[in-house]
Amino acid sequence: MILKFKHIVILAIVTLTASCSESFLDINPEQSVAAESAIVDLVTLQTALNGAYSKLQSNDYYGRTMYVIPELMADNLYLSSRNTGRYLEYENFVVSERNGEAEGLWEKGYQVIVNATRAIEGGKTLQGTTTAQQNNINQLIGEAYALRALAHFDLVRMFAQPYNFTADASHIGVPVITEVNIVQTSPKRNSVKEVYTQINNDLTTALELMQTQKGKGSFSIGAVKGLIARVALYQDDTINAIKYSSEVIATGGYNLIANKDYATLWSTKLNNETLFEIVNTIADNEGSNSLGHFFNVTGYADALVPTELYALYNSQDARRTAITAGAKPGAEKTALFVNKFPKGTLSDDNIKILRLAEQYLIRAEAYAKEGQSTLAQNDLNVITKRANPAALNATETGAALLNRILEERRKELAFEGHRLFDLNRNKKDLKIIQSEKSLMVSYPNDKFILPIPLKEINSNPTIKPQNTGY
Repeated sequence: MILKFKHIVILAIVTLTASCSESFLDINPEQSVAAESAIVDLVTLQTALNGAYSKLQSNDYYGRTMYVIPELMADNLYLSSRNTGRYLEYENFVVSERNGEAEGLWEKGYQVIVNATRAIEGGKTLQGTTTAQQNNINQLIGEAYALRALAHFDLVRMFAQPYNFTADASHIGVPVITEVNIVQTSPKRNSVKEVYTQINNDLTTALELMQTQKGKGSFSIGAVKGLIARVALYQDDTINAIKYSSEVIATGGYNLIANKDYATLWSTKLNNETLFEIVNTIADNEGSNSLGHFFNVTGYADALVPTELYALYNSQDARRTAITAGAKPGAEKTALFVNKFPKGTLSDDNIKILRLAEQYLIRAEAYAKEGQSTLAQNDLNVITKRANPAALNATETGAALLNRILEERRKELAFEGHRLFDLNRNKKDLKIIQSEKSLMVSYPNDKFILPIPLKEINSNPTIKPQNTGY
């Protein structure tokens, strides 16, 4: 994969051929268009945008890797003694710059960014003949800005140290790409501050353009506000974390799934708790590469749930339904399996990326860091009592309250790709669970982030330096 704009310029003029199949710039012509110049109306703009959305489904992105790595490199998952060899380097904390999963995530992330940028550039050339048509155009362009922000955010989380690693976030980040039709080669890495500035700019623009409050498998005003709240929390911007999570909670039109229905949260498509999810149809099925196949006992059941995580849930906690117990054939006689993808090997569940429950926890953490303990406790109580109506009210304050919130994030958002980031951005040590032992790793650590893939290093001379420690 080569992050070179001279290749992007070529692709803006000609249709892709099979010889380019290894490039992250590849676009399936059935799902999108070759370049912004091919966007001539709403239909082709939507088609181009679909090409960006489709990349999120990949097993190299939210279809598996983005959910698995942050849990496996912490204390929420470990690999079974009988596994298919996927993600072994992560559990053993020996990830190399040749790692295929890291390379795949890098490539898919930038494919989303490039495809979204093409949709933005093409969409800007359109002029609606009616107000309604212009609103539709603006909505789609806004979605493209949101997708570009999401991909930049995921890449900077995975391949760079957290925002607060240095006092001014001046440490090295990832390349920011906002144009695909200029003559420029070999983009260099931007600082983490510059990456977050672009993310925030894109999300602000998305909000200005969007018309749809709630989307069905696509970005909407509510989903963008939810992402802004998450990004703000990662920047220790507690004011905006509170502001935007509050807007989602109060006026977004979302509701938490009831305690009695909690188990249906994962199998019900487009439920009222989800702000943004990836829609998987029968045609989109990743098959044996899917999350369901990866976790389910009838599939690979490669990654299992540690007993210490399961023990954190009260016996009356509805969230226990996201974990099932049993034996893994030919391996562990007693094992705990992830059940957040209940269709298993039959077909792919929709993948939830933003949920209302997280917004309460974002606001609780931000309130706690602002010293507003009562408000933080109130939000925490909403989540704990949804899980178990008999749960006692939170009474902790100060550091104890923050630790309690992080524990509830661990329980509520388990297996959804948050744990490593929650610990690293809060400057916590890691406990990596392994099949028969665990590994304690102290913050800060060079290996809490992934290496820039060697293929990129070799192809793009200005991408250096490699991340420290690799």
